[in-house]
Amino acid sequence: MKRVLITGVSRGIGEAVARTMSAEPWEITGVYRRRHDEAQTLEAALAGRLTTVACDLGDERAVDALVDDWHGQFDALVLNAGVAYRAPFVEDDVEGVDPLAAQLHLDLVAPLRLLRSLLRARRVAAGGAVVFVSSNLARRGLPGKVAYAAAKAGLEGACRGLARELGPQGVRVNCVAPGLLATDMTADMGNAGYESYGEEVPLGRVGHPSDVAGVVRFLLSDDARYVSGQVIDVDGGWSA
Repeated sequence: MKRVLITGVSRGIGEAVARTMSAEPWEITGVYRRRHDEAQTLEAALAGRLTTVACDLGDERAVDALVDDWHGQFDALVLNAGVAYRAPFVEDDVEGVDPLAAQLHLDLVAPLRLLRSLLRARRVAAGGAVVFVSSNLARRGLPGKVAYAAAKAGLEGACRGLARELGPQGVRVNCVAPGLLATDMTADMGNAGYESYGEEVPLGRVGHPSDVAGVVRFLLSDDARYVSGQVIDVDGGWSA
């Protein structure tokens, strides 16, 4: 049975990917940071197909210790975990942190460090697949999201370079770039906000995590065996 690692598994896209992959013969390992109850609920719902582990992926020592604890190799990685601060670029204190430093660290540096640690420990199988979760805001400006966009644009650049660097090992590297999704991170918009956004989307609605999960499943499958170094927008045509 193939093995997949999913970060940020306790909610949103990570949860949707885990549920989608559980319908196929995959052994799933999920990493979460704080949402223990949600992770345990998901683990129970997937009836033995998912094993979850808590880890702060922003802590390099904790990541290295986690990788050392794992045995064998992963056939697929879904590097999804991250945060999304919204604040003016000049702001240096949001919820007690500098949003610029925190955003770049958690959304860009942390997933790349995790991947580097896995590669160094030979935990990524030859012929494996890596999917980063980016955002369509990496290529379209939005006030208050400068640091977020910069972090996601960095991921997309890393994706292209890694596709070339890891390609000779048979490892494929791609990105999905969702638009606005109806999740707990955007719940403060309410139905009226979702409907307003949906009017700007050619397909006429806000996205859902399951919309992204289906594309991730494709990128991890043999059907995508000749797809690497690509960024696939999953936004209903908003960025067209």
